[in-house]
Order: sequence, then structure tokens, then C-alpha cells
Amino acid sequence: MLRALAGLDTPALALHVAGLVREYIDAHPDDGTHAAEYVDLRLEHGPAARALLLPLVTGLLRDRPAPPPVRAALAAVLAGPGSADSRPLRAELLEVLLEFEQTTGRDPDVLEALLRAAARGSERRPEIRTRALVHRTGMLLVRTPEGAARFDRGLVECARDVPGFAALVTRWLADAPEEWAAVVGPSARRTVEALETSRPSVPMPMQAAGREHGSLRPA
Repeated sequence: MLRALAGLDTPALALHVAGLVREYIDAHPDDGTHAAEYVDLRLEHGPAARALLLPLVTGLLRDRPAPPPVRAALAAVLAGPGSADSRPLRAELLEVLLEFEQTTGRDPDVLEALLRAAARGSERRPEIRTRALVHRTGMLLVRTPEGAARFDRGLVECARDVPGFAALVTRWLADAPEEWAAVVGPSARRTVEALETSRPSVPMPMQAAGREHGSLRPA
């Protein structure tokens, strides 16, 4: 139902749908899939979606936080590359999520969802932003032993499963070993490097140049 409603552009109806999204989440706290799909589709409406999505999503992420499964599903959407029209608002809302998880949420499921979304979108996002997102997510996860273990495991699995990601991580580790030593454990580092060296050489896809920069805050 929410997928169909995401296409509504009439302001009064769109505001009513935002209320339905909140009601759905309150009734289904373990199901973030449908709400996240709604947000993803609305984001692709570009700047016109900001007036509706900003209060809705900030409410779900910070003001009246949704349960971890919902925040994790939203994390995967907000960390996704999306279209050019959707990227500024994705970045703005992603920063809201990261700040909440840094100070209050601290949920490893949400942060692991961020890591995996960063890896999946790495071919469509400037490398410097992928690097910043992976490193920041790692710094939030390694605050606990469980989080550190999950970051290492997730990083290795993404390096194994996402084409080109092992090469990116290997390059980051080589370029700034001390910076990454605080985030990536020795065993995970060796595994990622082994995954990269064991694969045949494949040219990295060209990434579009633009005004993107390493900060996760909107330019």
C-alpha cells in the first residue's frame, strides 16, 4: 500500500500518507521494509519531497525514534547512492541518522546496515564519500567488542560479495594504515587483502566527477 501511495503529489494527500507511515510503523515495529521503500520512492521526487520527508524521517530517526529494525531499513535507503536529484536530501537525512546513532541509538544492527549499504553503492558513489561513510560507521561500531566484531565480519563479507569493494578497502588500508588500524582488526585486514590478491585484475568502474567531497555533510 505504501508503495502505491508514494506516488501521490497532492500536498494534502501526501501529508496524510506521512501520518499513515507513522501509524504503520507503530503497528509493525519489526517491519521497516515498507516504510523504507516509501521513503526511497519519495526521495526520488527530488527537492519537492523535502517538505514532506524532512519532518517524517527526522521524527523516525531522532525526535520520536523508530525501533532498530525500522532505522536499519532507513539506513540502507539513506546510504544508497540514489539519483542526482535525491542525493542532497539523502545526505542530510543520513547525517541525522549518524548523529543519533553516535549519541543515543548506538544500535549495531543499524550501523551494520549502513556498512553494507555503503559497500553496495560504492560503484555509484564517489570513492571519497564511500571511504568516509565506511570509516565513520566503523568508528561507531568499534566502541564495543561486539560492534568491532560485527564491523570486521561485515567488512570481510562485503569485500567477498560486492565487486570492486575489496580493492577499495585494500587501497584505503595501504594509504592510511594507522587511521584504519583503529577500525579494522588484523585478521579482517589480512582476509580482505587476500581476497583482493586472489582475484583476477578487473578494471575499476569510472565514477562520475562532481562537487562531492569526503564529508558526509551536504556540501
